[in-house]
Amino acid sequence: MARVRARLRVSKPKSGAQQTARFNGWTAHFDRYVLEDETGEETAFSHAEGEVLRMFLEAPKRLISRQQMQESLGGAAGESFDRAMDVRISRLRTKLREDPKNPRLIKTIYGAGYIFLGDVAWS
Repeated sequence: MARVRARLRVSKPKSGAQQTARFNGWTAHFDRYVLEDETGEETAFSHAEGEVLRMFLEAPKRLISRQQMQESLGGAAGESFDRAMDVRISRLRTKLREDPKNPRLIKTIYGAGYIFLGDVAWS
């Protein structure tokens, strides 16, 4: 039942869903699929990257397991989903100018999942 509820929560659009999030000098505009840095420089992100980023921003400082990501984002089971998720997260880190060897916003917790460490304000 929990999986069904989680799936329904993600699949139906939220009325009055917030479209802009601010975190660590960045502004994510989900209505335009754009990340804006402190200087105003914009970087586009894909819908798939946006889904992952929104998931992180809606649950800051909480562990998100691969299984939770798979259930929420509707990925197929198995290695192909894992690789696709790795690629999405890697691209997000690149766009957020993260050091691949020592990321400060999206941390990998080996064997458990990921955690987003930034403070988030929605508008």
